[in-house]
Amino acid sequence: MSIRREFSRSAVIGTLSSLVAAGLFNWLVHWQPGGVGAWLNGWPVTAFLIANSISMLLTYQLSRVWAFRHREATGFLGGAPLFFATSTASLVIPVICLWGSRNVLMLDSALADNIAANVVGLFLGFLTRFALFRMWVFKRAEPRGRSTGDRAPRPSPAAPGD
Repeated sequence: MSIRREFSRSAVIGTLSSLVAAGLFNWLVHWQPGGVGAWLNGWPVTAFLIANSISMLLTYQLSRVWAFRHREATGFLGGAPLFFATSTASLVIPVICLWGSRNVLMLDSALADNIAANVVGLFLGFLTRFALFRMWVFKRAEPRGRSTGDRAPRPSPAAPGD
């Protein structure tokens, strides 16, 4: 499968997962049922981490069965530990964007939170995750019937004078 096709499938998965994460984030931080404040209004970074942890489960499953199904997962448990470690580490990018928007730029509206975390941050995080997933989590499968140590013998050069 070409990198373009893997990227396209990963983009669809990333978009779907981002919509789930953004919906959960906004529900936790900005939704005010009956005029009562949102549950995590004062803790947007915590809400972002919770929402994205939940959407990570969806991303893993769809990546495993659709975007990278032709690649072998690295490590045990279908590559899940490495996938979640990589995904968790890449969450630093949108968290920094959200934190900077809230604490440096002093913006706390729903629009500012969503642009910082769910547009800019998640896009940069997606690009990082895509590259890391291809390099570390879902490696290219070896051709069937051959392993890395089972290379075809190279013909030996003819001896001088033959």
